[in-house]
Amino acid sequence: MRRVVIAGGSLAGLLAARVLRDVADEIVVVEPDDLPDGPHNRAGSAHGEQFHILLGLAQTLFAHWFPGLLDRLFADGAVPCATDDGRMFVDGRMRPPIPGDPLLPIQRPLLEWHIRREVLALPAVRLVGDRVVGLTANRGRVDGVRLASGGSIGPADLVVDATGRATRLADWLLRLDFEPPPKRRVGLDLGYATALFHRFPGQRLDDLLAVHSVRSAAWAEPGVSCVAPAGPDRWICTVSGYGADRPTRDQGEFRQRCLREPAAGFAALVRDCAPTGPVAVHRFPHSLRRDFHELRRFPAGLVVVGDAVASFNPIYGQGMPSAALHASALGAWLAGGEDVFGYFRRLRVLVDAAWQTSVIEDFRLPHVTGERPRGHRLIQAVSAAISRATMTDPVVARRFADVINMRAHPSELRRPGILGRTFISAVTAGRPGVERPDFRA
Repeated sequence: MRRVVIAGGSLAGLLAARVLRDVADEIVVVEPDDLPDGPHNRAGSAHGEQFHILLGLAQTLFAHWFPGLLDRLFADGAVPCATDDGRMFVDGRMRPPIPGDPLLPIQRPLLEWHIRREVLALPAVRLVGDRVVGLTANRGRVDGVRLASGGSIGPADLVVDATGRATRLADWLLRLDFEPPPKRRVGLDLGYATALFHRFPGQRLDDLLAVHSVRSAAWAEPGVSCVAPAGPDRWICTVSGYGADRPTRDQGEFRQRCLREPAAGFAALVRDCAPTGPVAVHRFPHSLRRDFHELRRFPAGLVVVGDAVASFNPIYGQGMPSAALHASALGAWLAGGEDVFGYFRRLRVLVDAAWQTSVIEDFRLPHVTGERPRGHRLIQAVSAAISRATMTDPVVARRFADVINMRAHPSELRRPGILGRTFISAVTAGRPGVERPDFRA
């Protein structure tokens, strides 16, 4: 390939550029934001100040593409949390830890800054400060992009849309006489708020570094809250809620939410530490996916990655691993020599997995709108039984962690061996004389 144009310099676009550097002579990244020269939030990242975590798969892929990246993040203040340093609570009940599954809370601006520096330093990569407003094409094949400044970039052998969930790709396709992909929405009306707090040297909260608290649909106020180090001298804490229970910027309300959390670490935070600044809020109205695999016609020379394909409930932490998986699928597709629908078939497998993980749980909330998948009540019942089994069965817990960390497909939890152990766990739950397994083994 001689030239590739990537519309969007967010994480998804940068990862695509890293993969494409192995096959393209020139990669042009078009990004409208003024990019900060440091680990600061950029205008186009509306949720950049919120809590982020690198799940296991993302850690593996990032370390592969950017050797030494994790060490550089640690040197700049990221604090890894070993197995014994972090816990997940479900309605106040602690889920036993999985040995060898470390957590990596990360501030999004710090991660993007490091990756952006490394990608833009590659000899083949060039940054253009502009906005893509359309595509150019010849005989049904996309061969470049039109820019807001009035210019264009082309010819290009491939154009990658990495402009996020608000992509204008549907309009661009219609102008070329192609139908846009069908969309699916799940209405969430989720809101979350994040605040930074002072941290004393070596300080822990309820003897932990990281606490993840899930309040299920059975709870009066469902949602997710997280707290973890944002560096040696800061804590970062996020609280969330749905509909009328969405959090606001009010510091007093934020404190009260932490005091009501069933996991003790949040009360310890607001009792022992002072906030360092204002509360930042963000609203996430709906999960969204675009089903490119259902199209019968699509222009050659064009692919899509990241949130422009699918954007999920952020409380599950799937955004960054999904972007990495899309980049990996892009590399595999180019190596395989398939047509563009081969790429979209690869994406479908990835999107289906993440969509199932989040949407099945979201549909437990009565206010959530959207088309329920066939058999969702049975799937929810099985999912709930598996979740309960993770509290007592280390084999089920390990496989569940692999799925949550996106190292395994959700179908792995429906294998006969896992379902059998789940059934046994349900039958023996609470039975006197049944010994609890040792998760440290």
